[in-house]
Amino acid sequence: MTGIDKIKSMIEEESAEKCDKILADGALQVKAILTNARKNASDISNEIVSEAYKKAELLNNVAKSKAESITRNRYLEIRNAILNDIISAAYEEIEKLSDEEYFELVKKLCVKNIRAGECTMFFNAYDLGRLPEDFELQINSEVFEKSAVYISKQPVSIENGFLLSYGKMQINCTFKSVFDEKMDSLKDVLSAYLFD
Repeated sequence: MTGIDKIKSMIEEESAEKCDKILADGALQVKAILTNARKNASDISNEIVSEAYKKAELLNNVAKSKAESITRNRYLEIRNAILNDIISAAYEEIEKLSDEEYFELVKKLCVKNIRAGECTMFFNAYDLGRLPEDFELQINSEVFEKSAVYISKQPVSIENGFLLSYGKMQINCTFKSVFDEKMDSLKDVLSAYLFD
């Protein structure tokens, strides 16, 4: 072997050793990178799963809250419809009262709503036609300490009940007006009786 071949051989050996060392170092670096990448992937995966669970829990809570709200609102709608039906039925019962019962109710309503001073009481044409003969006397005997009531012979356009007129001031005592005014308290009483 000549000197050049020896040098060439030495260079090749040295080169091979360096290549082997570079490859070994590269393999270690690749292994470290892969290990680190796996750890990072695992951490990222765990973070993604954790975020997914949080979002799923939040969506579940929102859905549950919406479902409860819808159920509660539907319950209130049904409950209100039931109460309205009962109150409407009670209102319709007034139309079925006998003349005696009807005017007894009118008298009680008048006594409850009367103010001090003279007033005129107005009825619709139907009620004027069936008014008991001594009704004005009956009313005045109930309220004589406070007021004097005169029943007008002129009918007014109301469904039922009556109006009390004190000059410019008028008290609406139609049954619809009374029901509308007392609607909330009627619903409270019925709710306590039916739903509690």
